[in-house]
Amino acid sequence: MSNFEFLLILLFLNSIVLIGLVSISIKKKSPRILIKFFFLPVLATCLFGMVVQAVFQVSEISNRQLAANIFLILWCLKSFSSYKSIKSQLLEDFLTLVRRLISDKKYFILLIYIVRLSSFQIICFCSVFSLNYLSGFSLLSFFDNIGVILCLIGFCIEYIGNKQIEERNKRAGFFIEGSRTYVLHPNITGIILFLTGLQILAFGGVGSEWSFIGLLIAISIIYKILIPKIEGNLLKKYPDYSSCINKMPKIFSFKKII
Repeated sequence: MSNFEFLLILLFLNSIVLIGLVSISIKKKSPRILIKFFFLPVLATCLFGMVVQAVFQVSEISNRQLAANIFLILWCLKSFSSYKSIKSQLLEDFLTLVRRLISDKKYFILLIYIVRLSSFQIICFCSVFSLNYLSGFSLLSFFDNIGVILCLIGFCIEYIGNKQIEERNKRAGFFIEGSRTYVLHPNITGIILFLTGLQILAFGGVGSEWSFIGLLIAISIIYKILIPKIEGNLLKKYPDYSSCINKMPKIFSFKKII
């Protein structure tokens, strides 16, 4: 089995699960199921990739592979109860498209767009999927340990950032406090660090250098689509947010700004 064939199998499974989520959401006439479980296909594909690797005896399971898969599984499980606003904004255009295609009864075109969205999920997390093909030597190297540390740091920053944002959303007005005194989007900072950690782990696999394109695409989606949508909605809700955009770093900062 080639790397390409392996990824095609994963894409097929990921697409099937995503089609199921979209179908249930359409049947229930509510996007909440798709939004809540948007990363369920990634979780299922992650586990299925390890099964395929074992069944076809592609390679031995290494420690870095276990670490990367455990991190991704925990992140996906956490996503079921968090990231509601982020997923809603990320899927806003897709949900609008789904409604229009259903109204026009263009189901085949809808299927194409679902598979396209599934492809982006596979690409953005291909660092872990590549490890499930050829994971390399079992022992963790120095760089593998750096990847593990970045995943842990990113996971914690993201969790703390989300909790602080959820607490502030319960109050009137926009407040700069907690992790937001360093950057405007601490939760996004955590996501980028987490994905970078997974990518460093992927570099320890055999022939996994190509998966770096997945990290670049994920960061591009975050910067060009997600952050503008988040800031646009915050500007509508809090007019004074515009002053924060001009003086606060968006993602990374090592010192307290406010």
